[in-house]
Amino acid sequence: MVEAAQWYSAISIVSSSIALAISAYVVRKIPNRRAGDTFVLAMVFFVLAGSFAYLLRTSTLYYYESNSGPLAYARLFYFFHMLAVGFTASFIGQYFLGFALMRRRVVNLFLQVSLLVVAVGVTLQVNTVGSDYSGIGVVVKDVWATGSLALFATIYMSTALAVLLRTLIRNKDPIVRKQTVLMTVGVVAHGVMAETHAVSRIFLALYLPPVLTITALTMAACFAFAVWRYQMLVVTPRKEEPVALPRRFDLKAGRGYLFRERRPKLVFLALAEAVRHGSIGLIVTRRAPIEVREDYDLPATAIVWLTSSLGQNRLAPMPPETLERAIRDFVAAQPAAVIALEGVEYMANYVGTERLVRCLHTVRDLATSGGGVLLVSADLTSLQEPVTSMLERDFEPLELPVKSGQAVEDVFVIDAAGVLLTHASRAEVADTDPDVMAGMLTAIMNFARVSFAEGSDELRRLELGKKTVVIERSPRFILAVAVAGLAPAEMREEMRAFLERAERRYGPLMSSWSGDVSAVAGLQAMTSRLFL
Repeated sequence: MVEAAQWYSAISIVSSSIALAISAYVVRKIPNRRAGDTFVLAMVFFVLAGSFAYLLRTSTLYYYESNSGPLAYARLFYFFHMLAVGFTASFIGQYFLGFALMRRRVVNLFLQVSLLVVAVGVTLQVNTVGSDYSGIGVVVKDVWATGSLALFATIYMSTALAVLLRTLIRNKDPIVRKQTVLMTVGVVAHGVMAETHAVSRIFLALYLPPVLTITALTMAACFAFAVWRYQMLVVTPRKEEPVALPRRFDLKAGRGYLFRERRPKLVFLALAEAVRHGSIGLIVTRRAPIEVREDYDLPATAIVWLTSSLGQNRLAPMPPETLERAIRDFVAAQPAAVIALEGVEYMANYVGTERLVRCLHTVRDLATSGGGVLLVSADLTSLQEPVTSMLERDFEPLELPVKSGQAVEDVFVIDAAGVLLTHASRAEVADTDPDVMAGMLTAIMNFARVSFAEGSDELRRLELGKKTVVIERSPRFILAVAVAGLAPAEMREEMRAFLERAERRYGPLMSSWSGDVSAVAGLQAMTSRLFL
């Protein structure tokens, strides 16, 4: 006949083994590799604790001889149980507050050492084991040891619960909040049962069925489902709608290019051009994704935000291996992707020089090995010499050809009624009022159409001394570009592409536009291609 001790221990091992399998399955869904490894280790310790519990309960006691075997099993059970609880709490801390609290190795080392000291301290209190005559088998008889285990387990899980509640209150990212709710449910379910088990064991001398490991499995399942269902890093390759943009950037497959610029602009324009011609893109940037999408008309391209704030598709600068992993997963699905990276200066503030150089080497190899292109934007004056040397040696400088005698000086975007929507100028200070210029230009166009044009003809060019004003019109917008000298042959093609994008993004809005130019603020950034 199978005794209760064997049933209890078998259920403990099976449930903890299932939890380990679940953690191993979802570990690659966790962007923070260190947190993922901690999750798996916690489940490994649960399995070891269950295994030694089985050996303890099925041991044989000899009352007139040494009990070193059962006592060793009991101590190992308490040791690994304490580690399992501590690593579970550590996983939650690293997952939600890893950058804020644990970005330094010395902090991680201190926490691990303190956990080890606590586990050893609890283990050394186990000195007496005895038989329970209700079929439970050999159990620990030291009340102080049991109480210490319950006390420290409560402290660790209370810390984890506090982290979850703080995250739920302060973080507004919907994915983070959904994950937090699920993990909180798992911690509360396991915590309630753990406290019930401790009270029953210490004060009532009852040995409950192994519901503790079953609720631990429930907690692990909640963690795993939260990570798997609501993923923090989703960089799915997606195509942008094609647009017939003139080629400004000569990008070749399998190359790495460097843009030396204080503020990233060319790197985004180069990627935007590539994806509009059919390539798949990925952007890693310090700028907020919503700004990049709005300014460069990239509604579908995957964007990863380098930031310390927690949220979906956000990566902390530490550890840099997280960035490598994200790019590795992306190029595995799309080997010939065009990847834009800016924010090297930001990473340099947190990552050591040698480690940053290794990261850039790895990212370049990953991006270009399958025929893809890596675009890096950096201000070399703000980086240390080993990083600048690596960038200048391993990346080709990409600069636009200088057009002698041709330079766009001003761009006006006007609505059909003659109201100026945005004005961009090469000069820092405009010589004339842009609103006056827009009104005069509209009046001249209307005068020319009424007085001289036939049918739907429009005024399309003005020549004023050494300047040429090129004009293109769409149903809702008028685009005027002032060029010093003769306008380049491809200017009209570029302007038509601009108006097509403007109609697609802002055309529906203009039918009910209230006159607030902030609603069409993205037009300002869209004009940047016209100055190339």
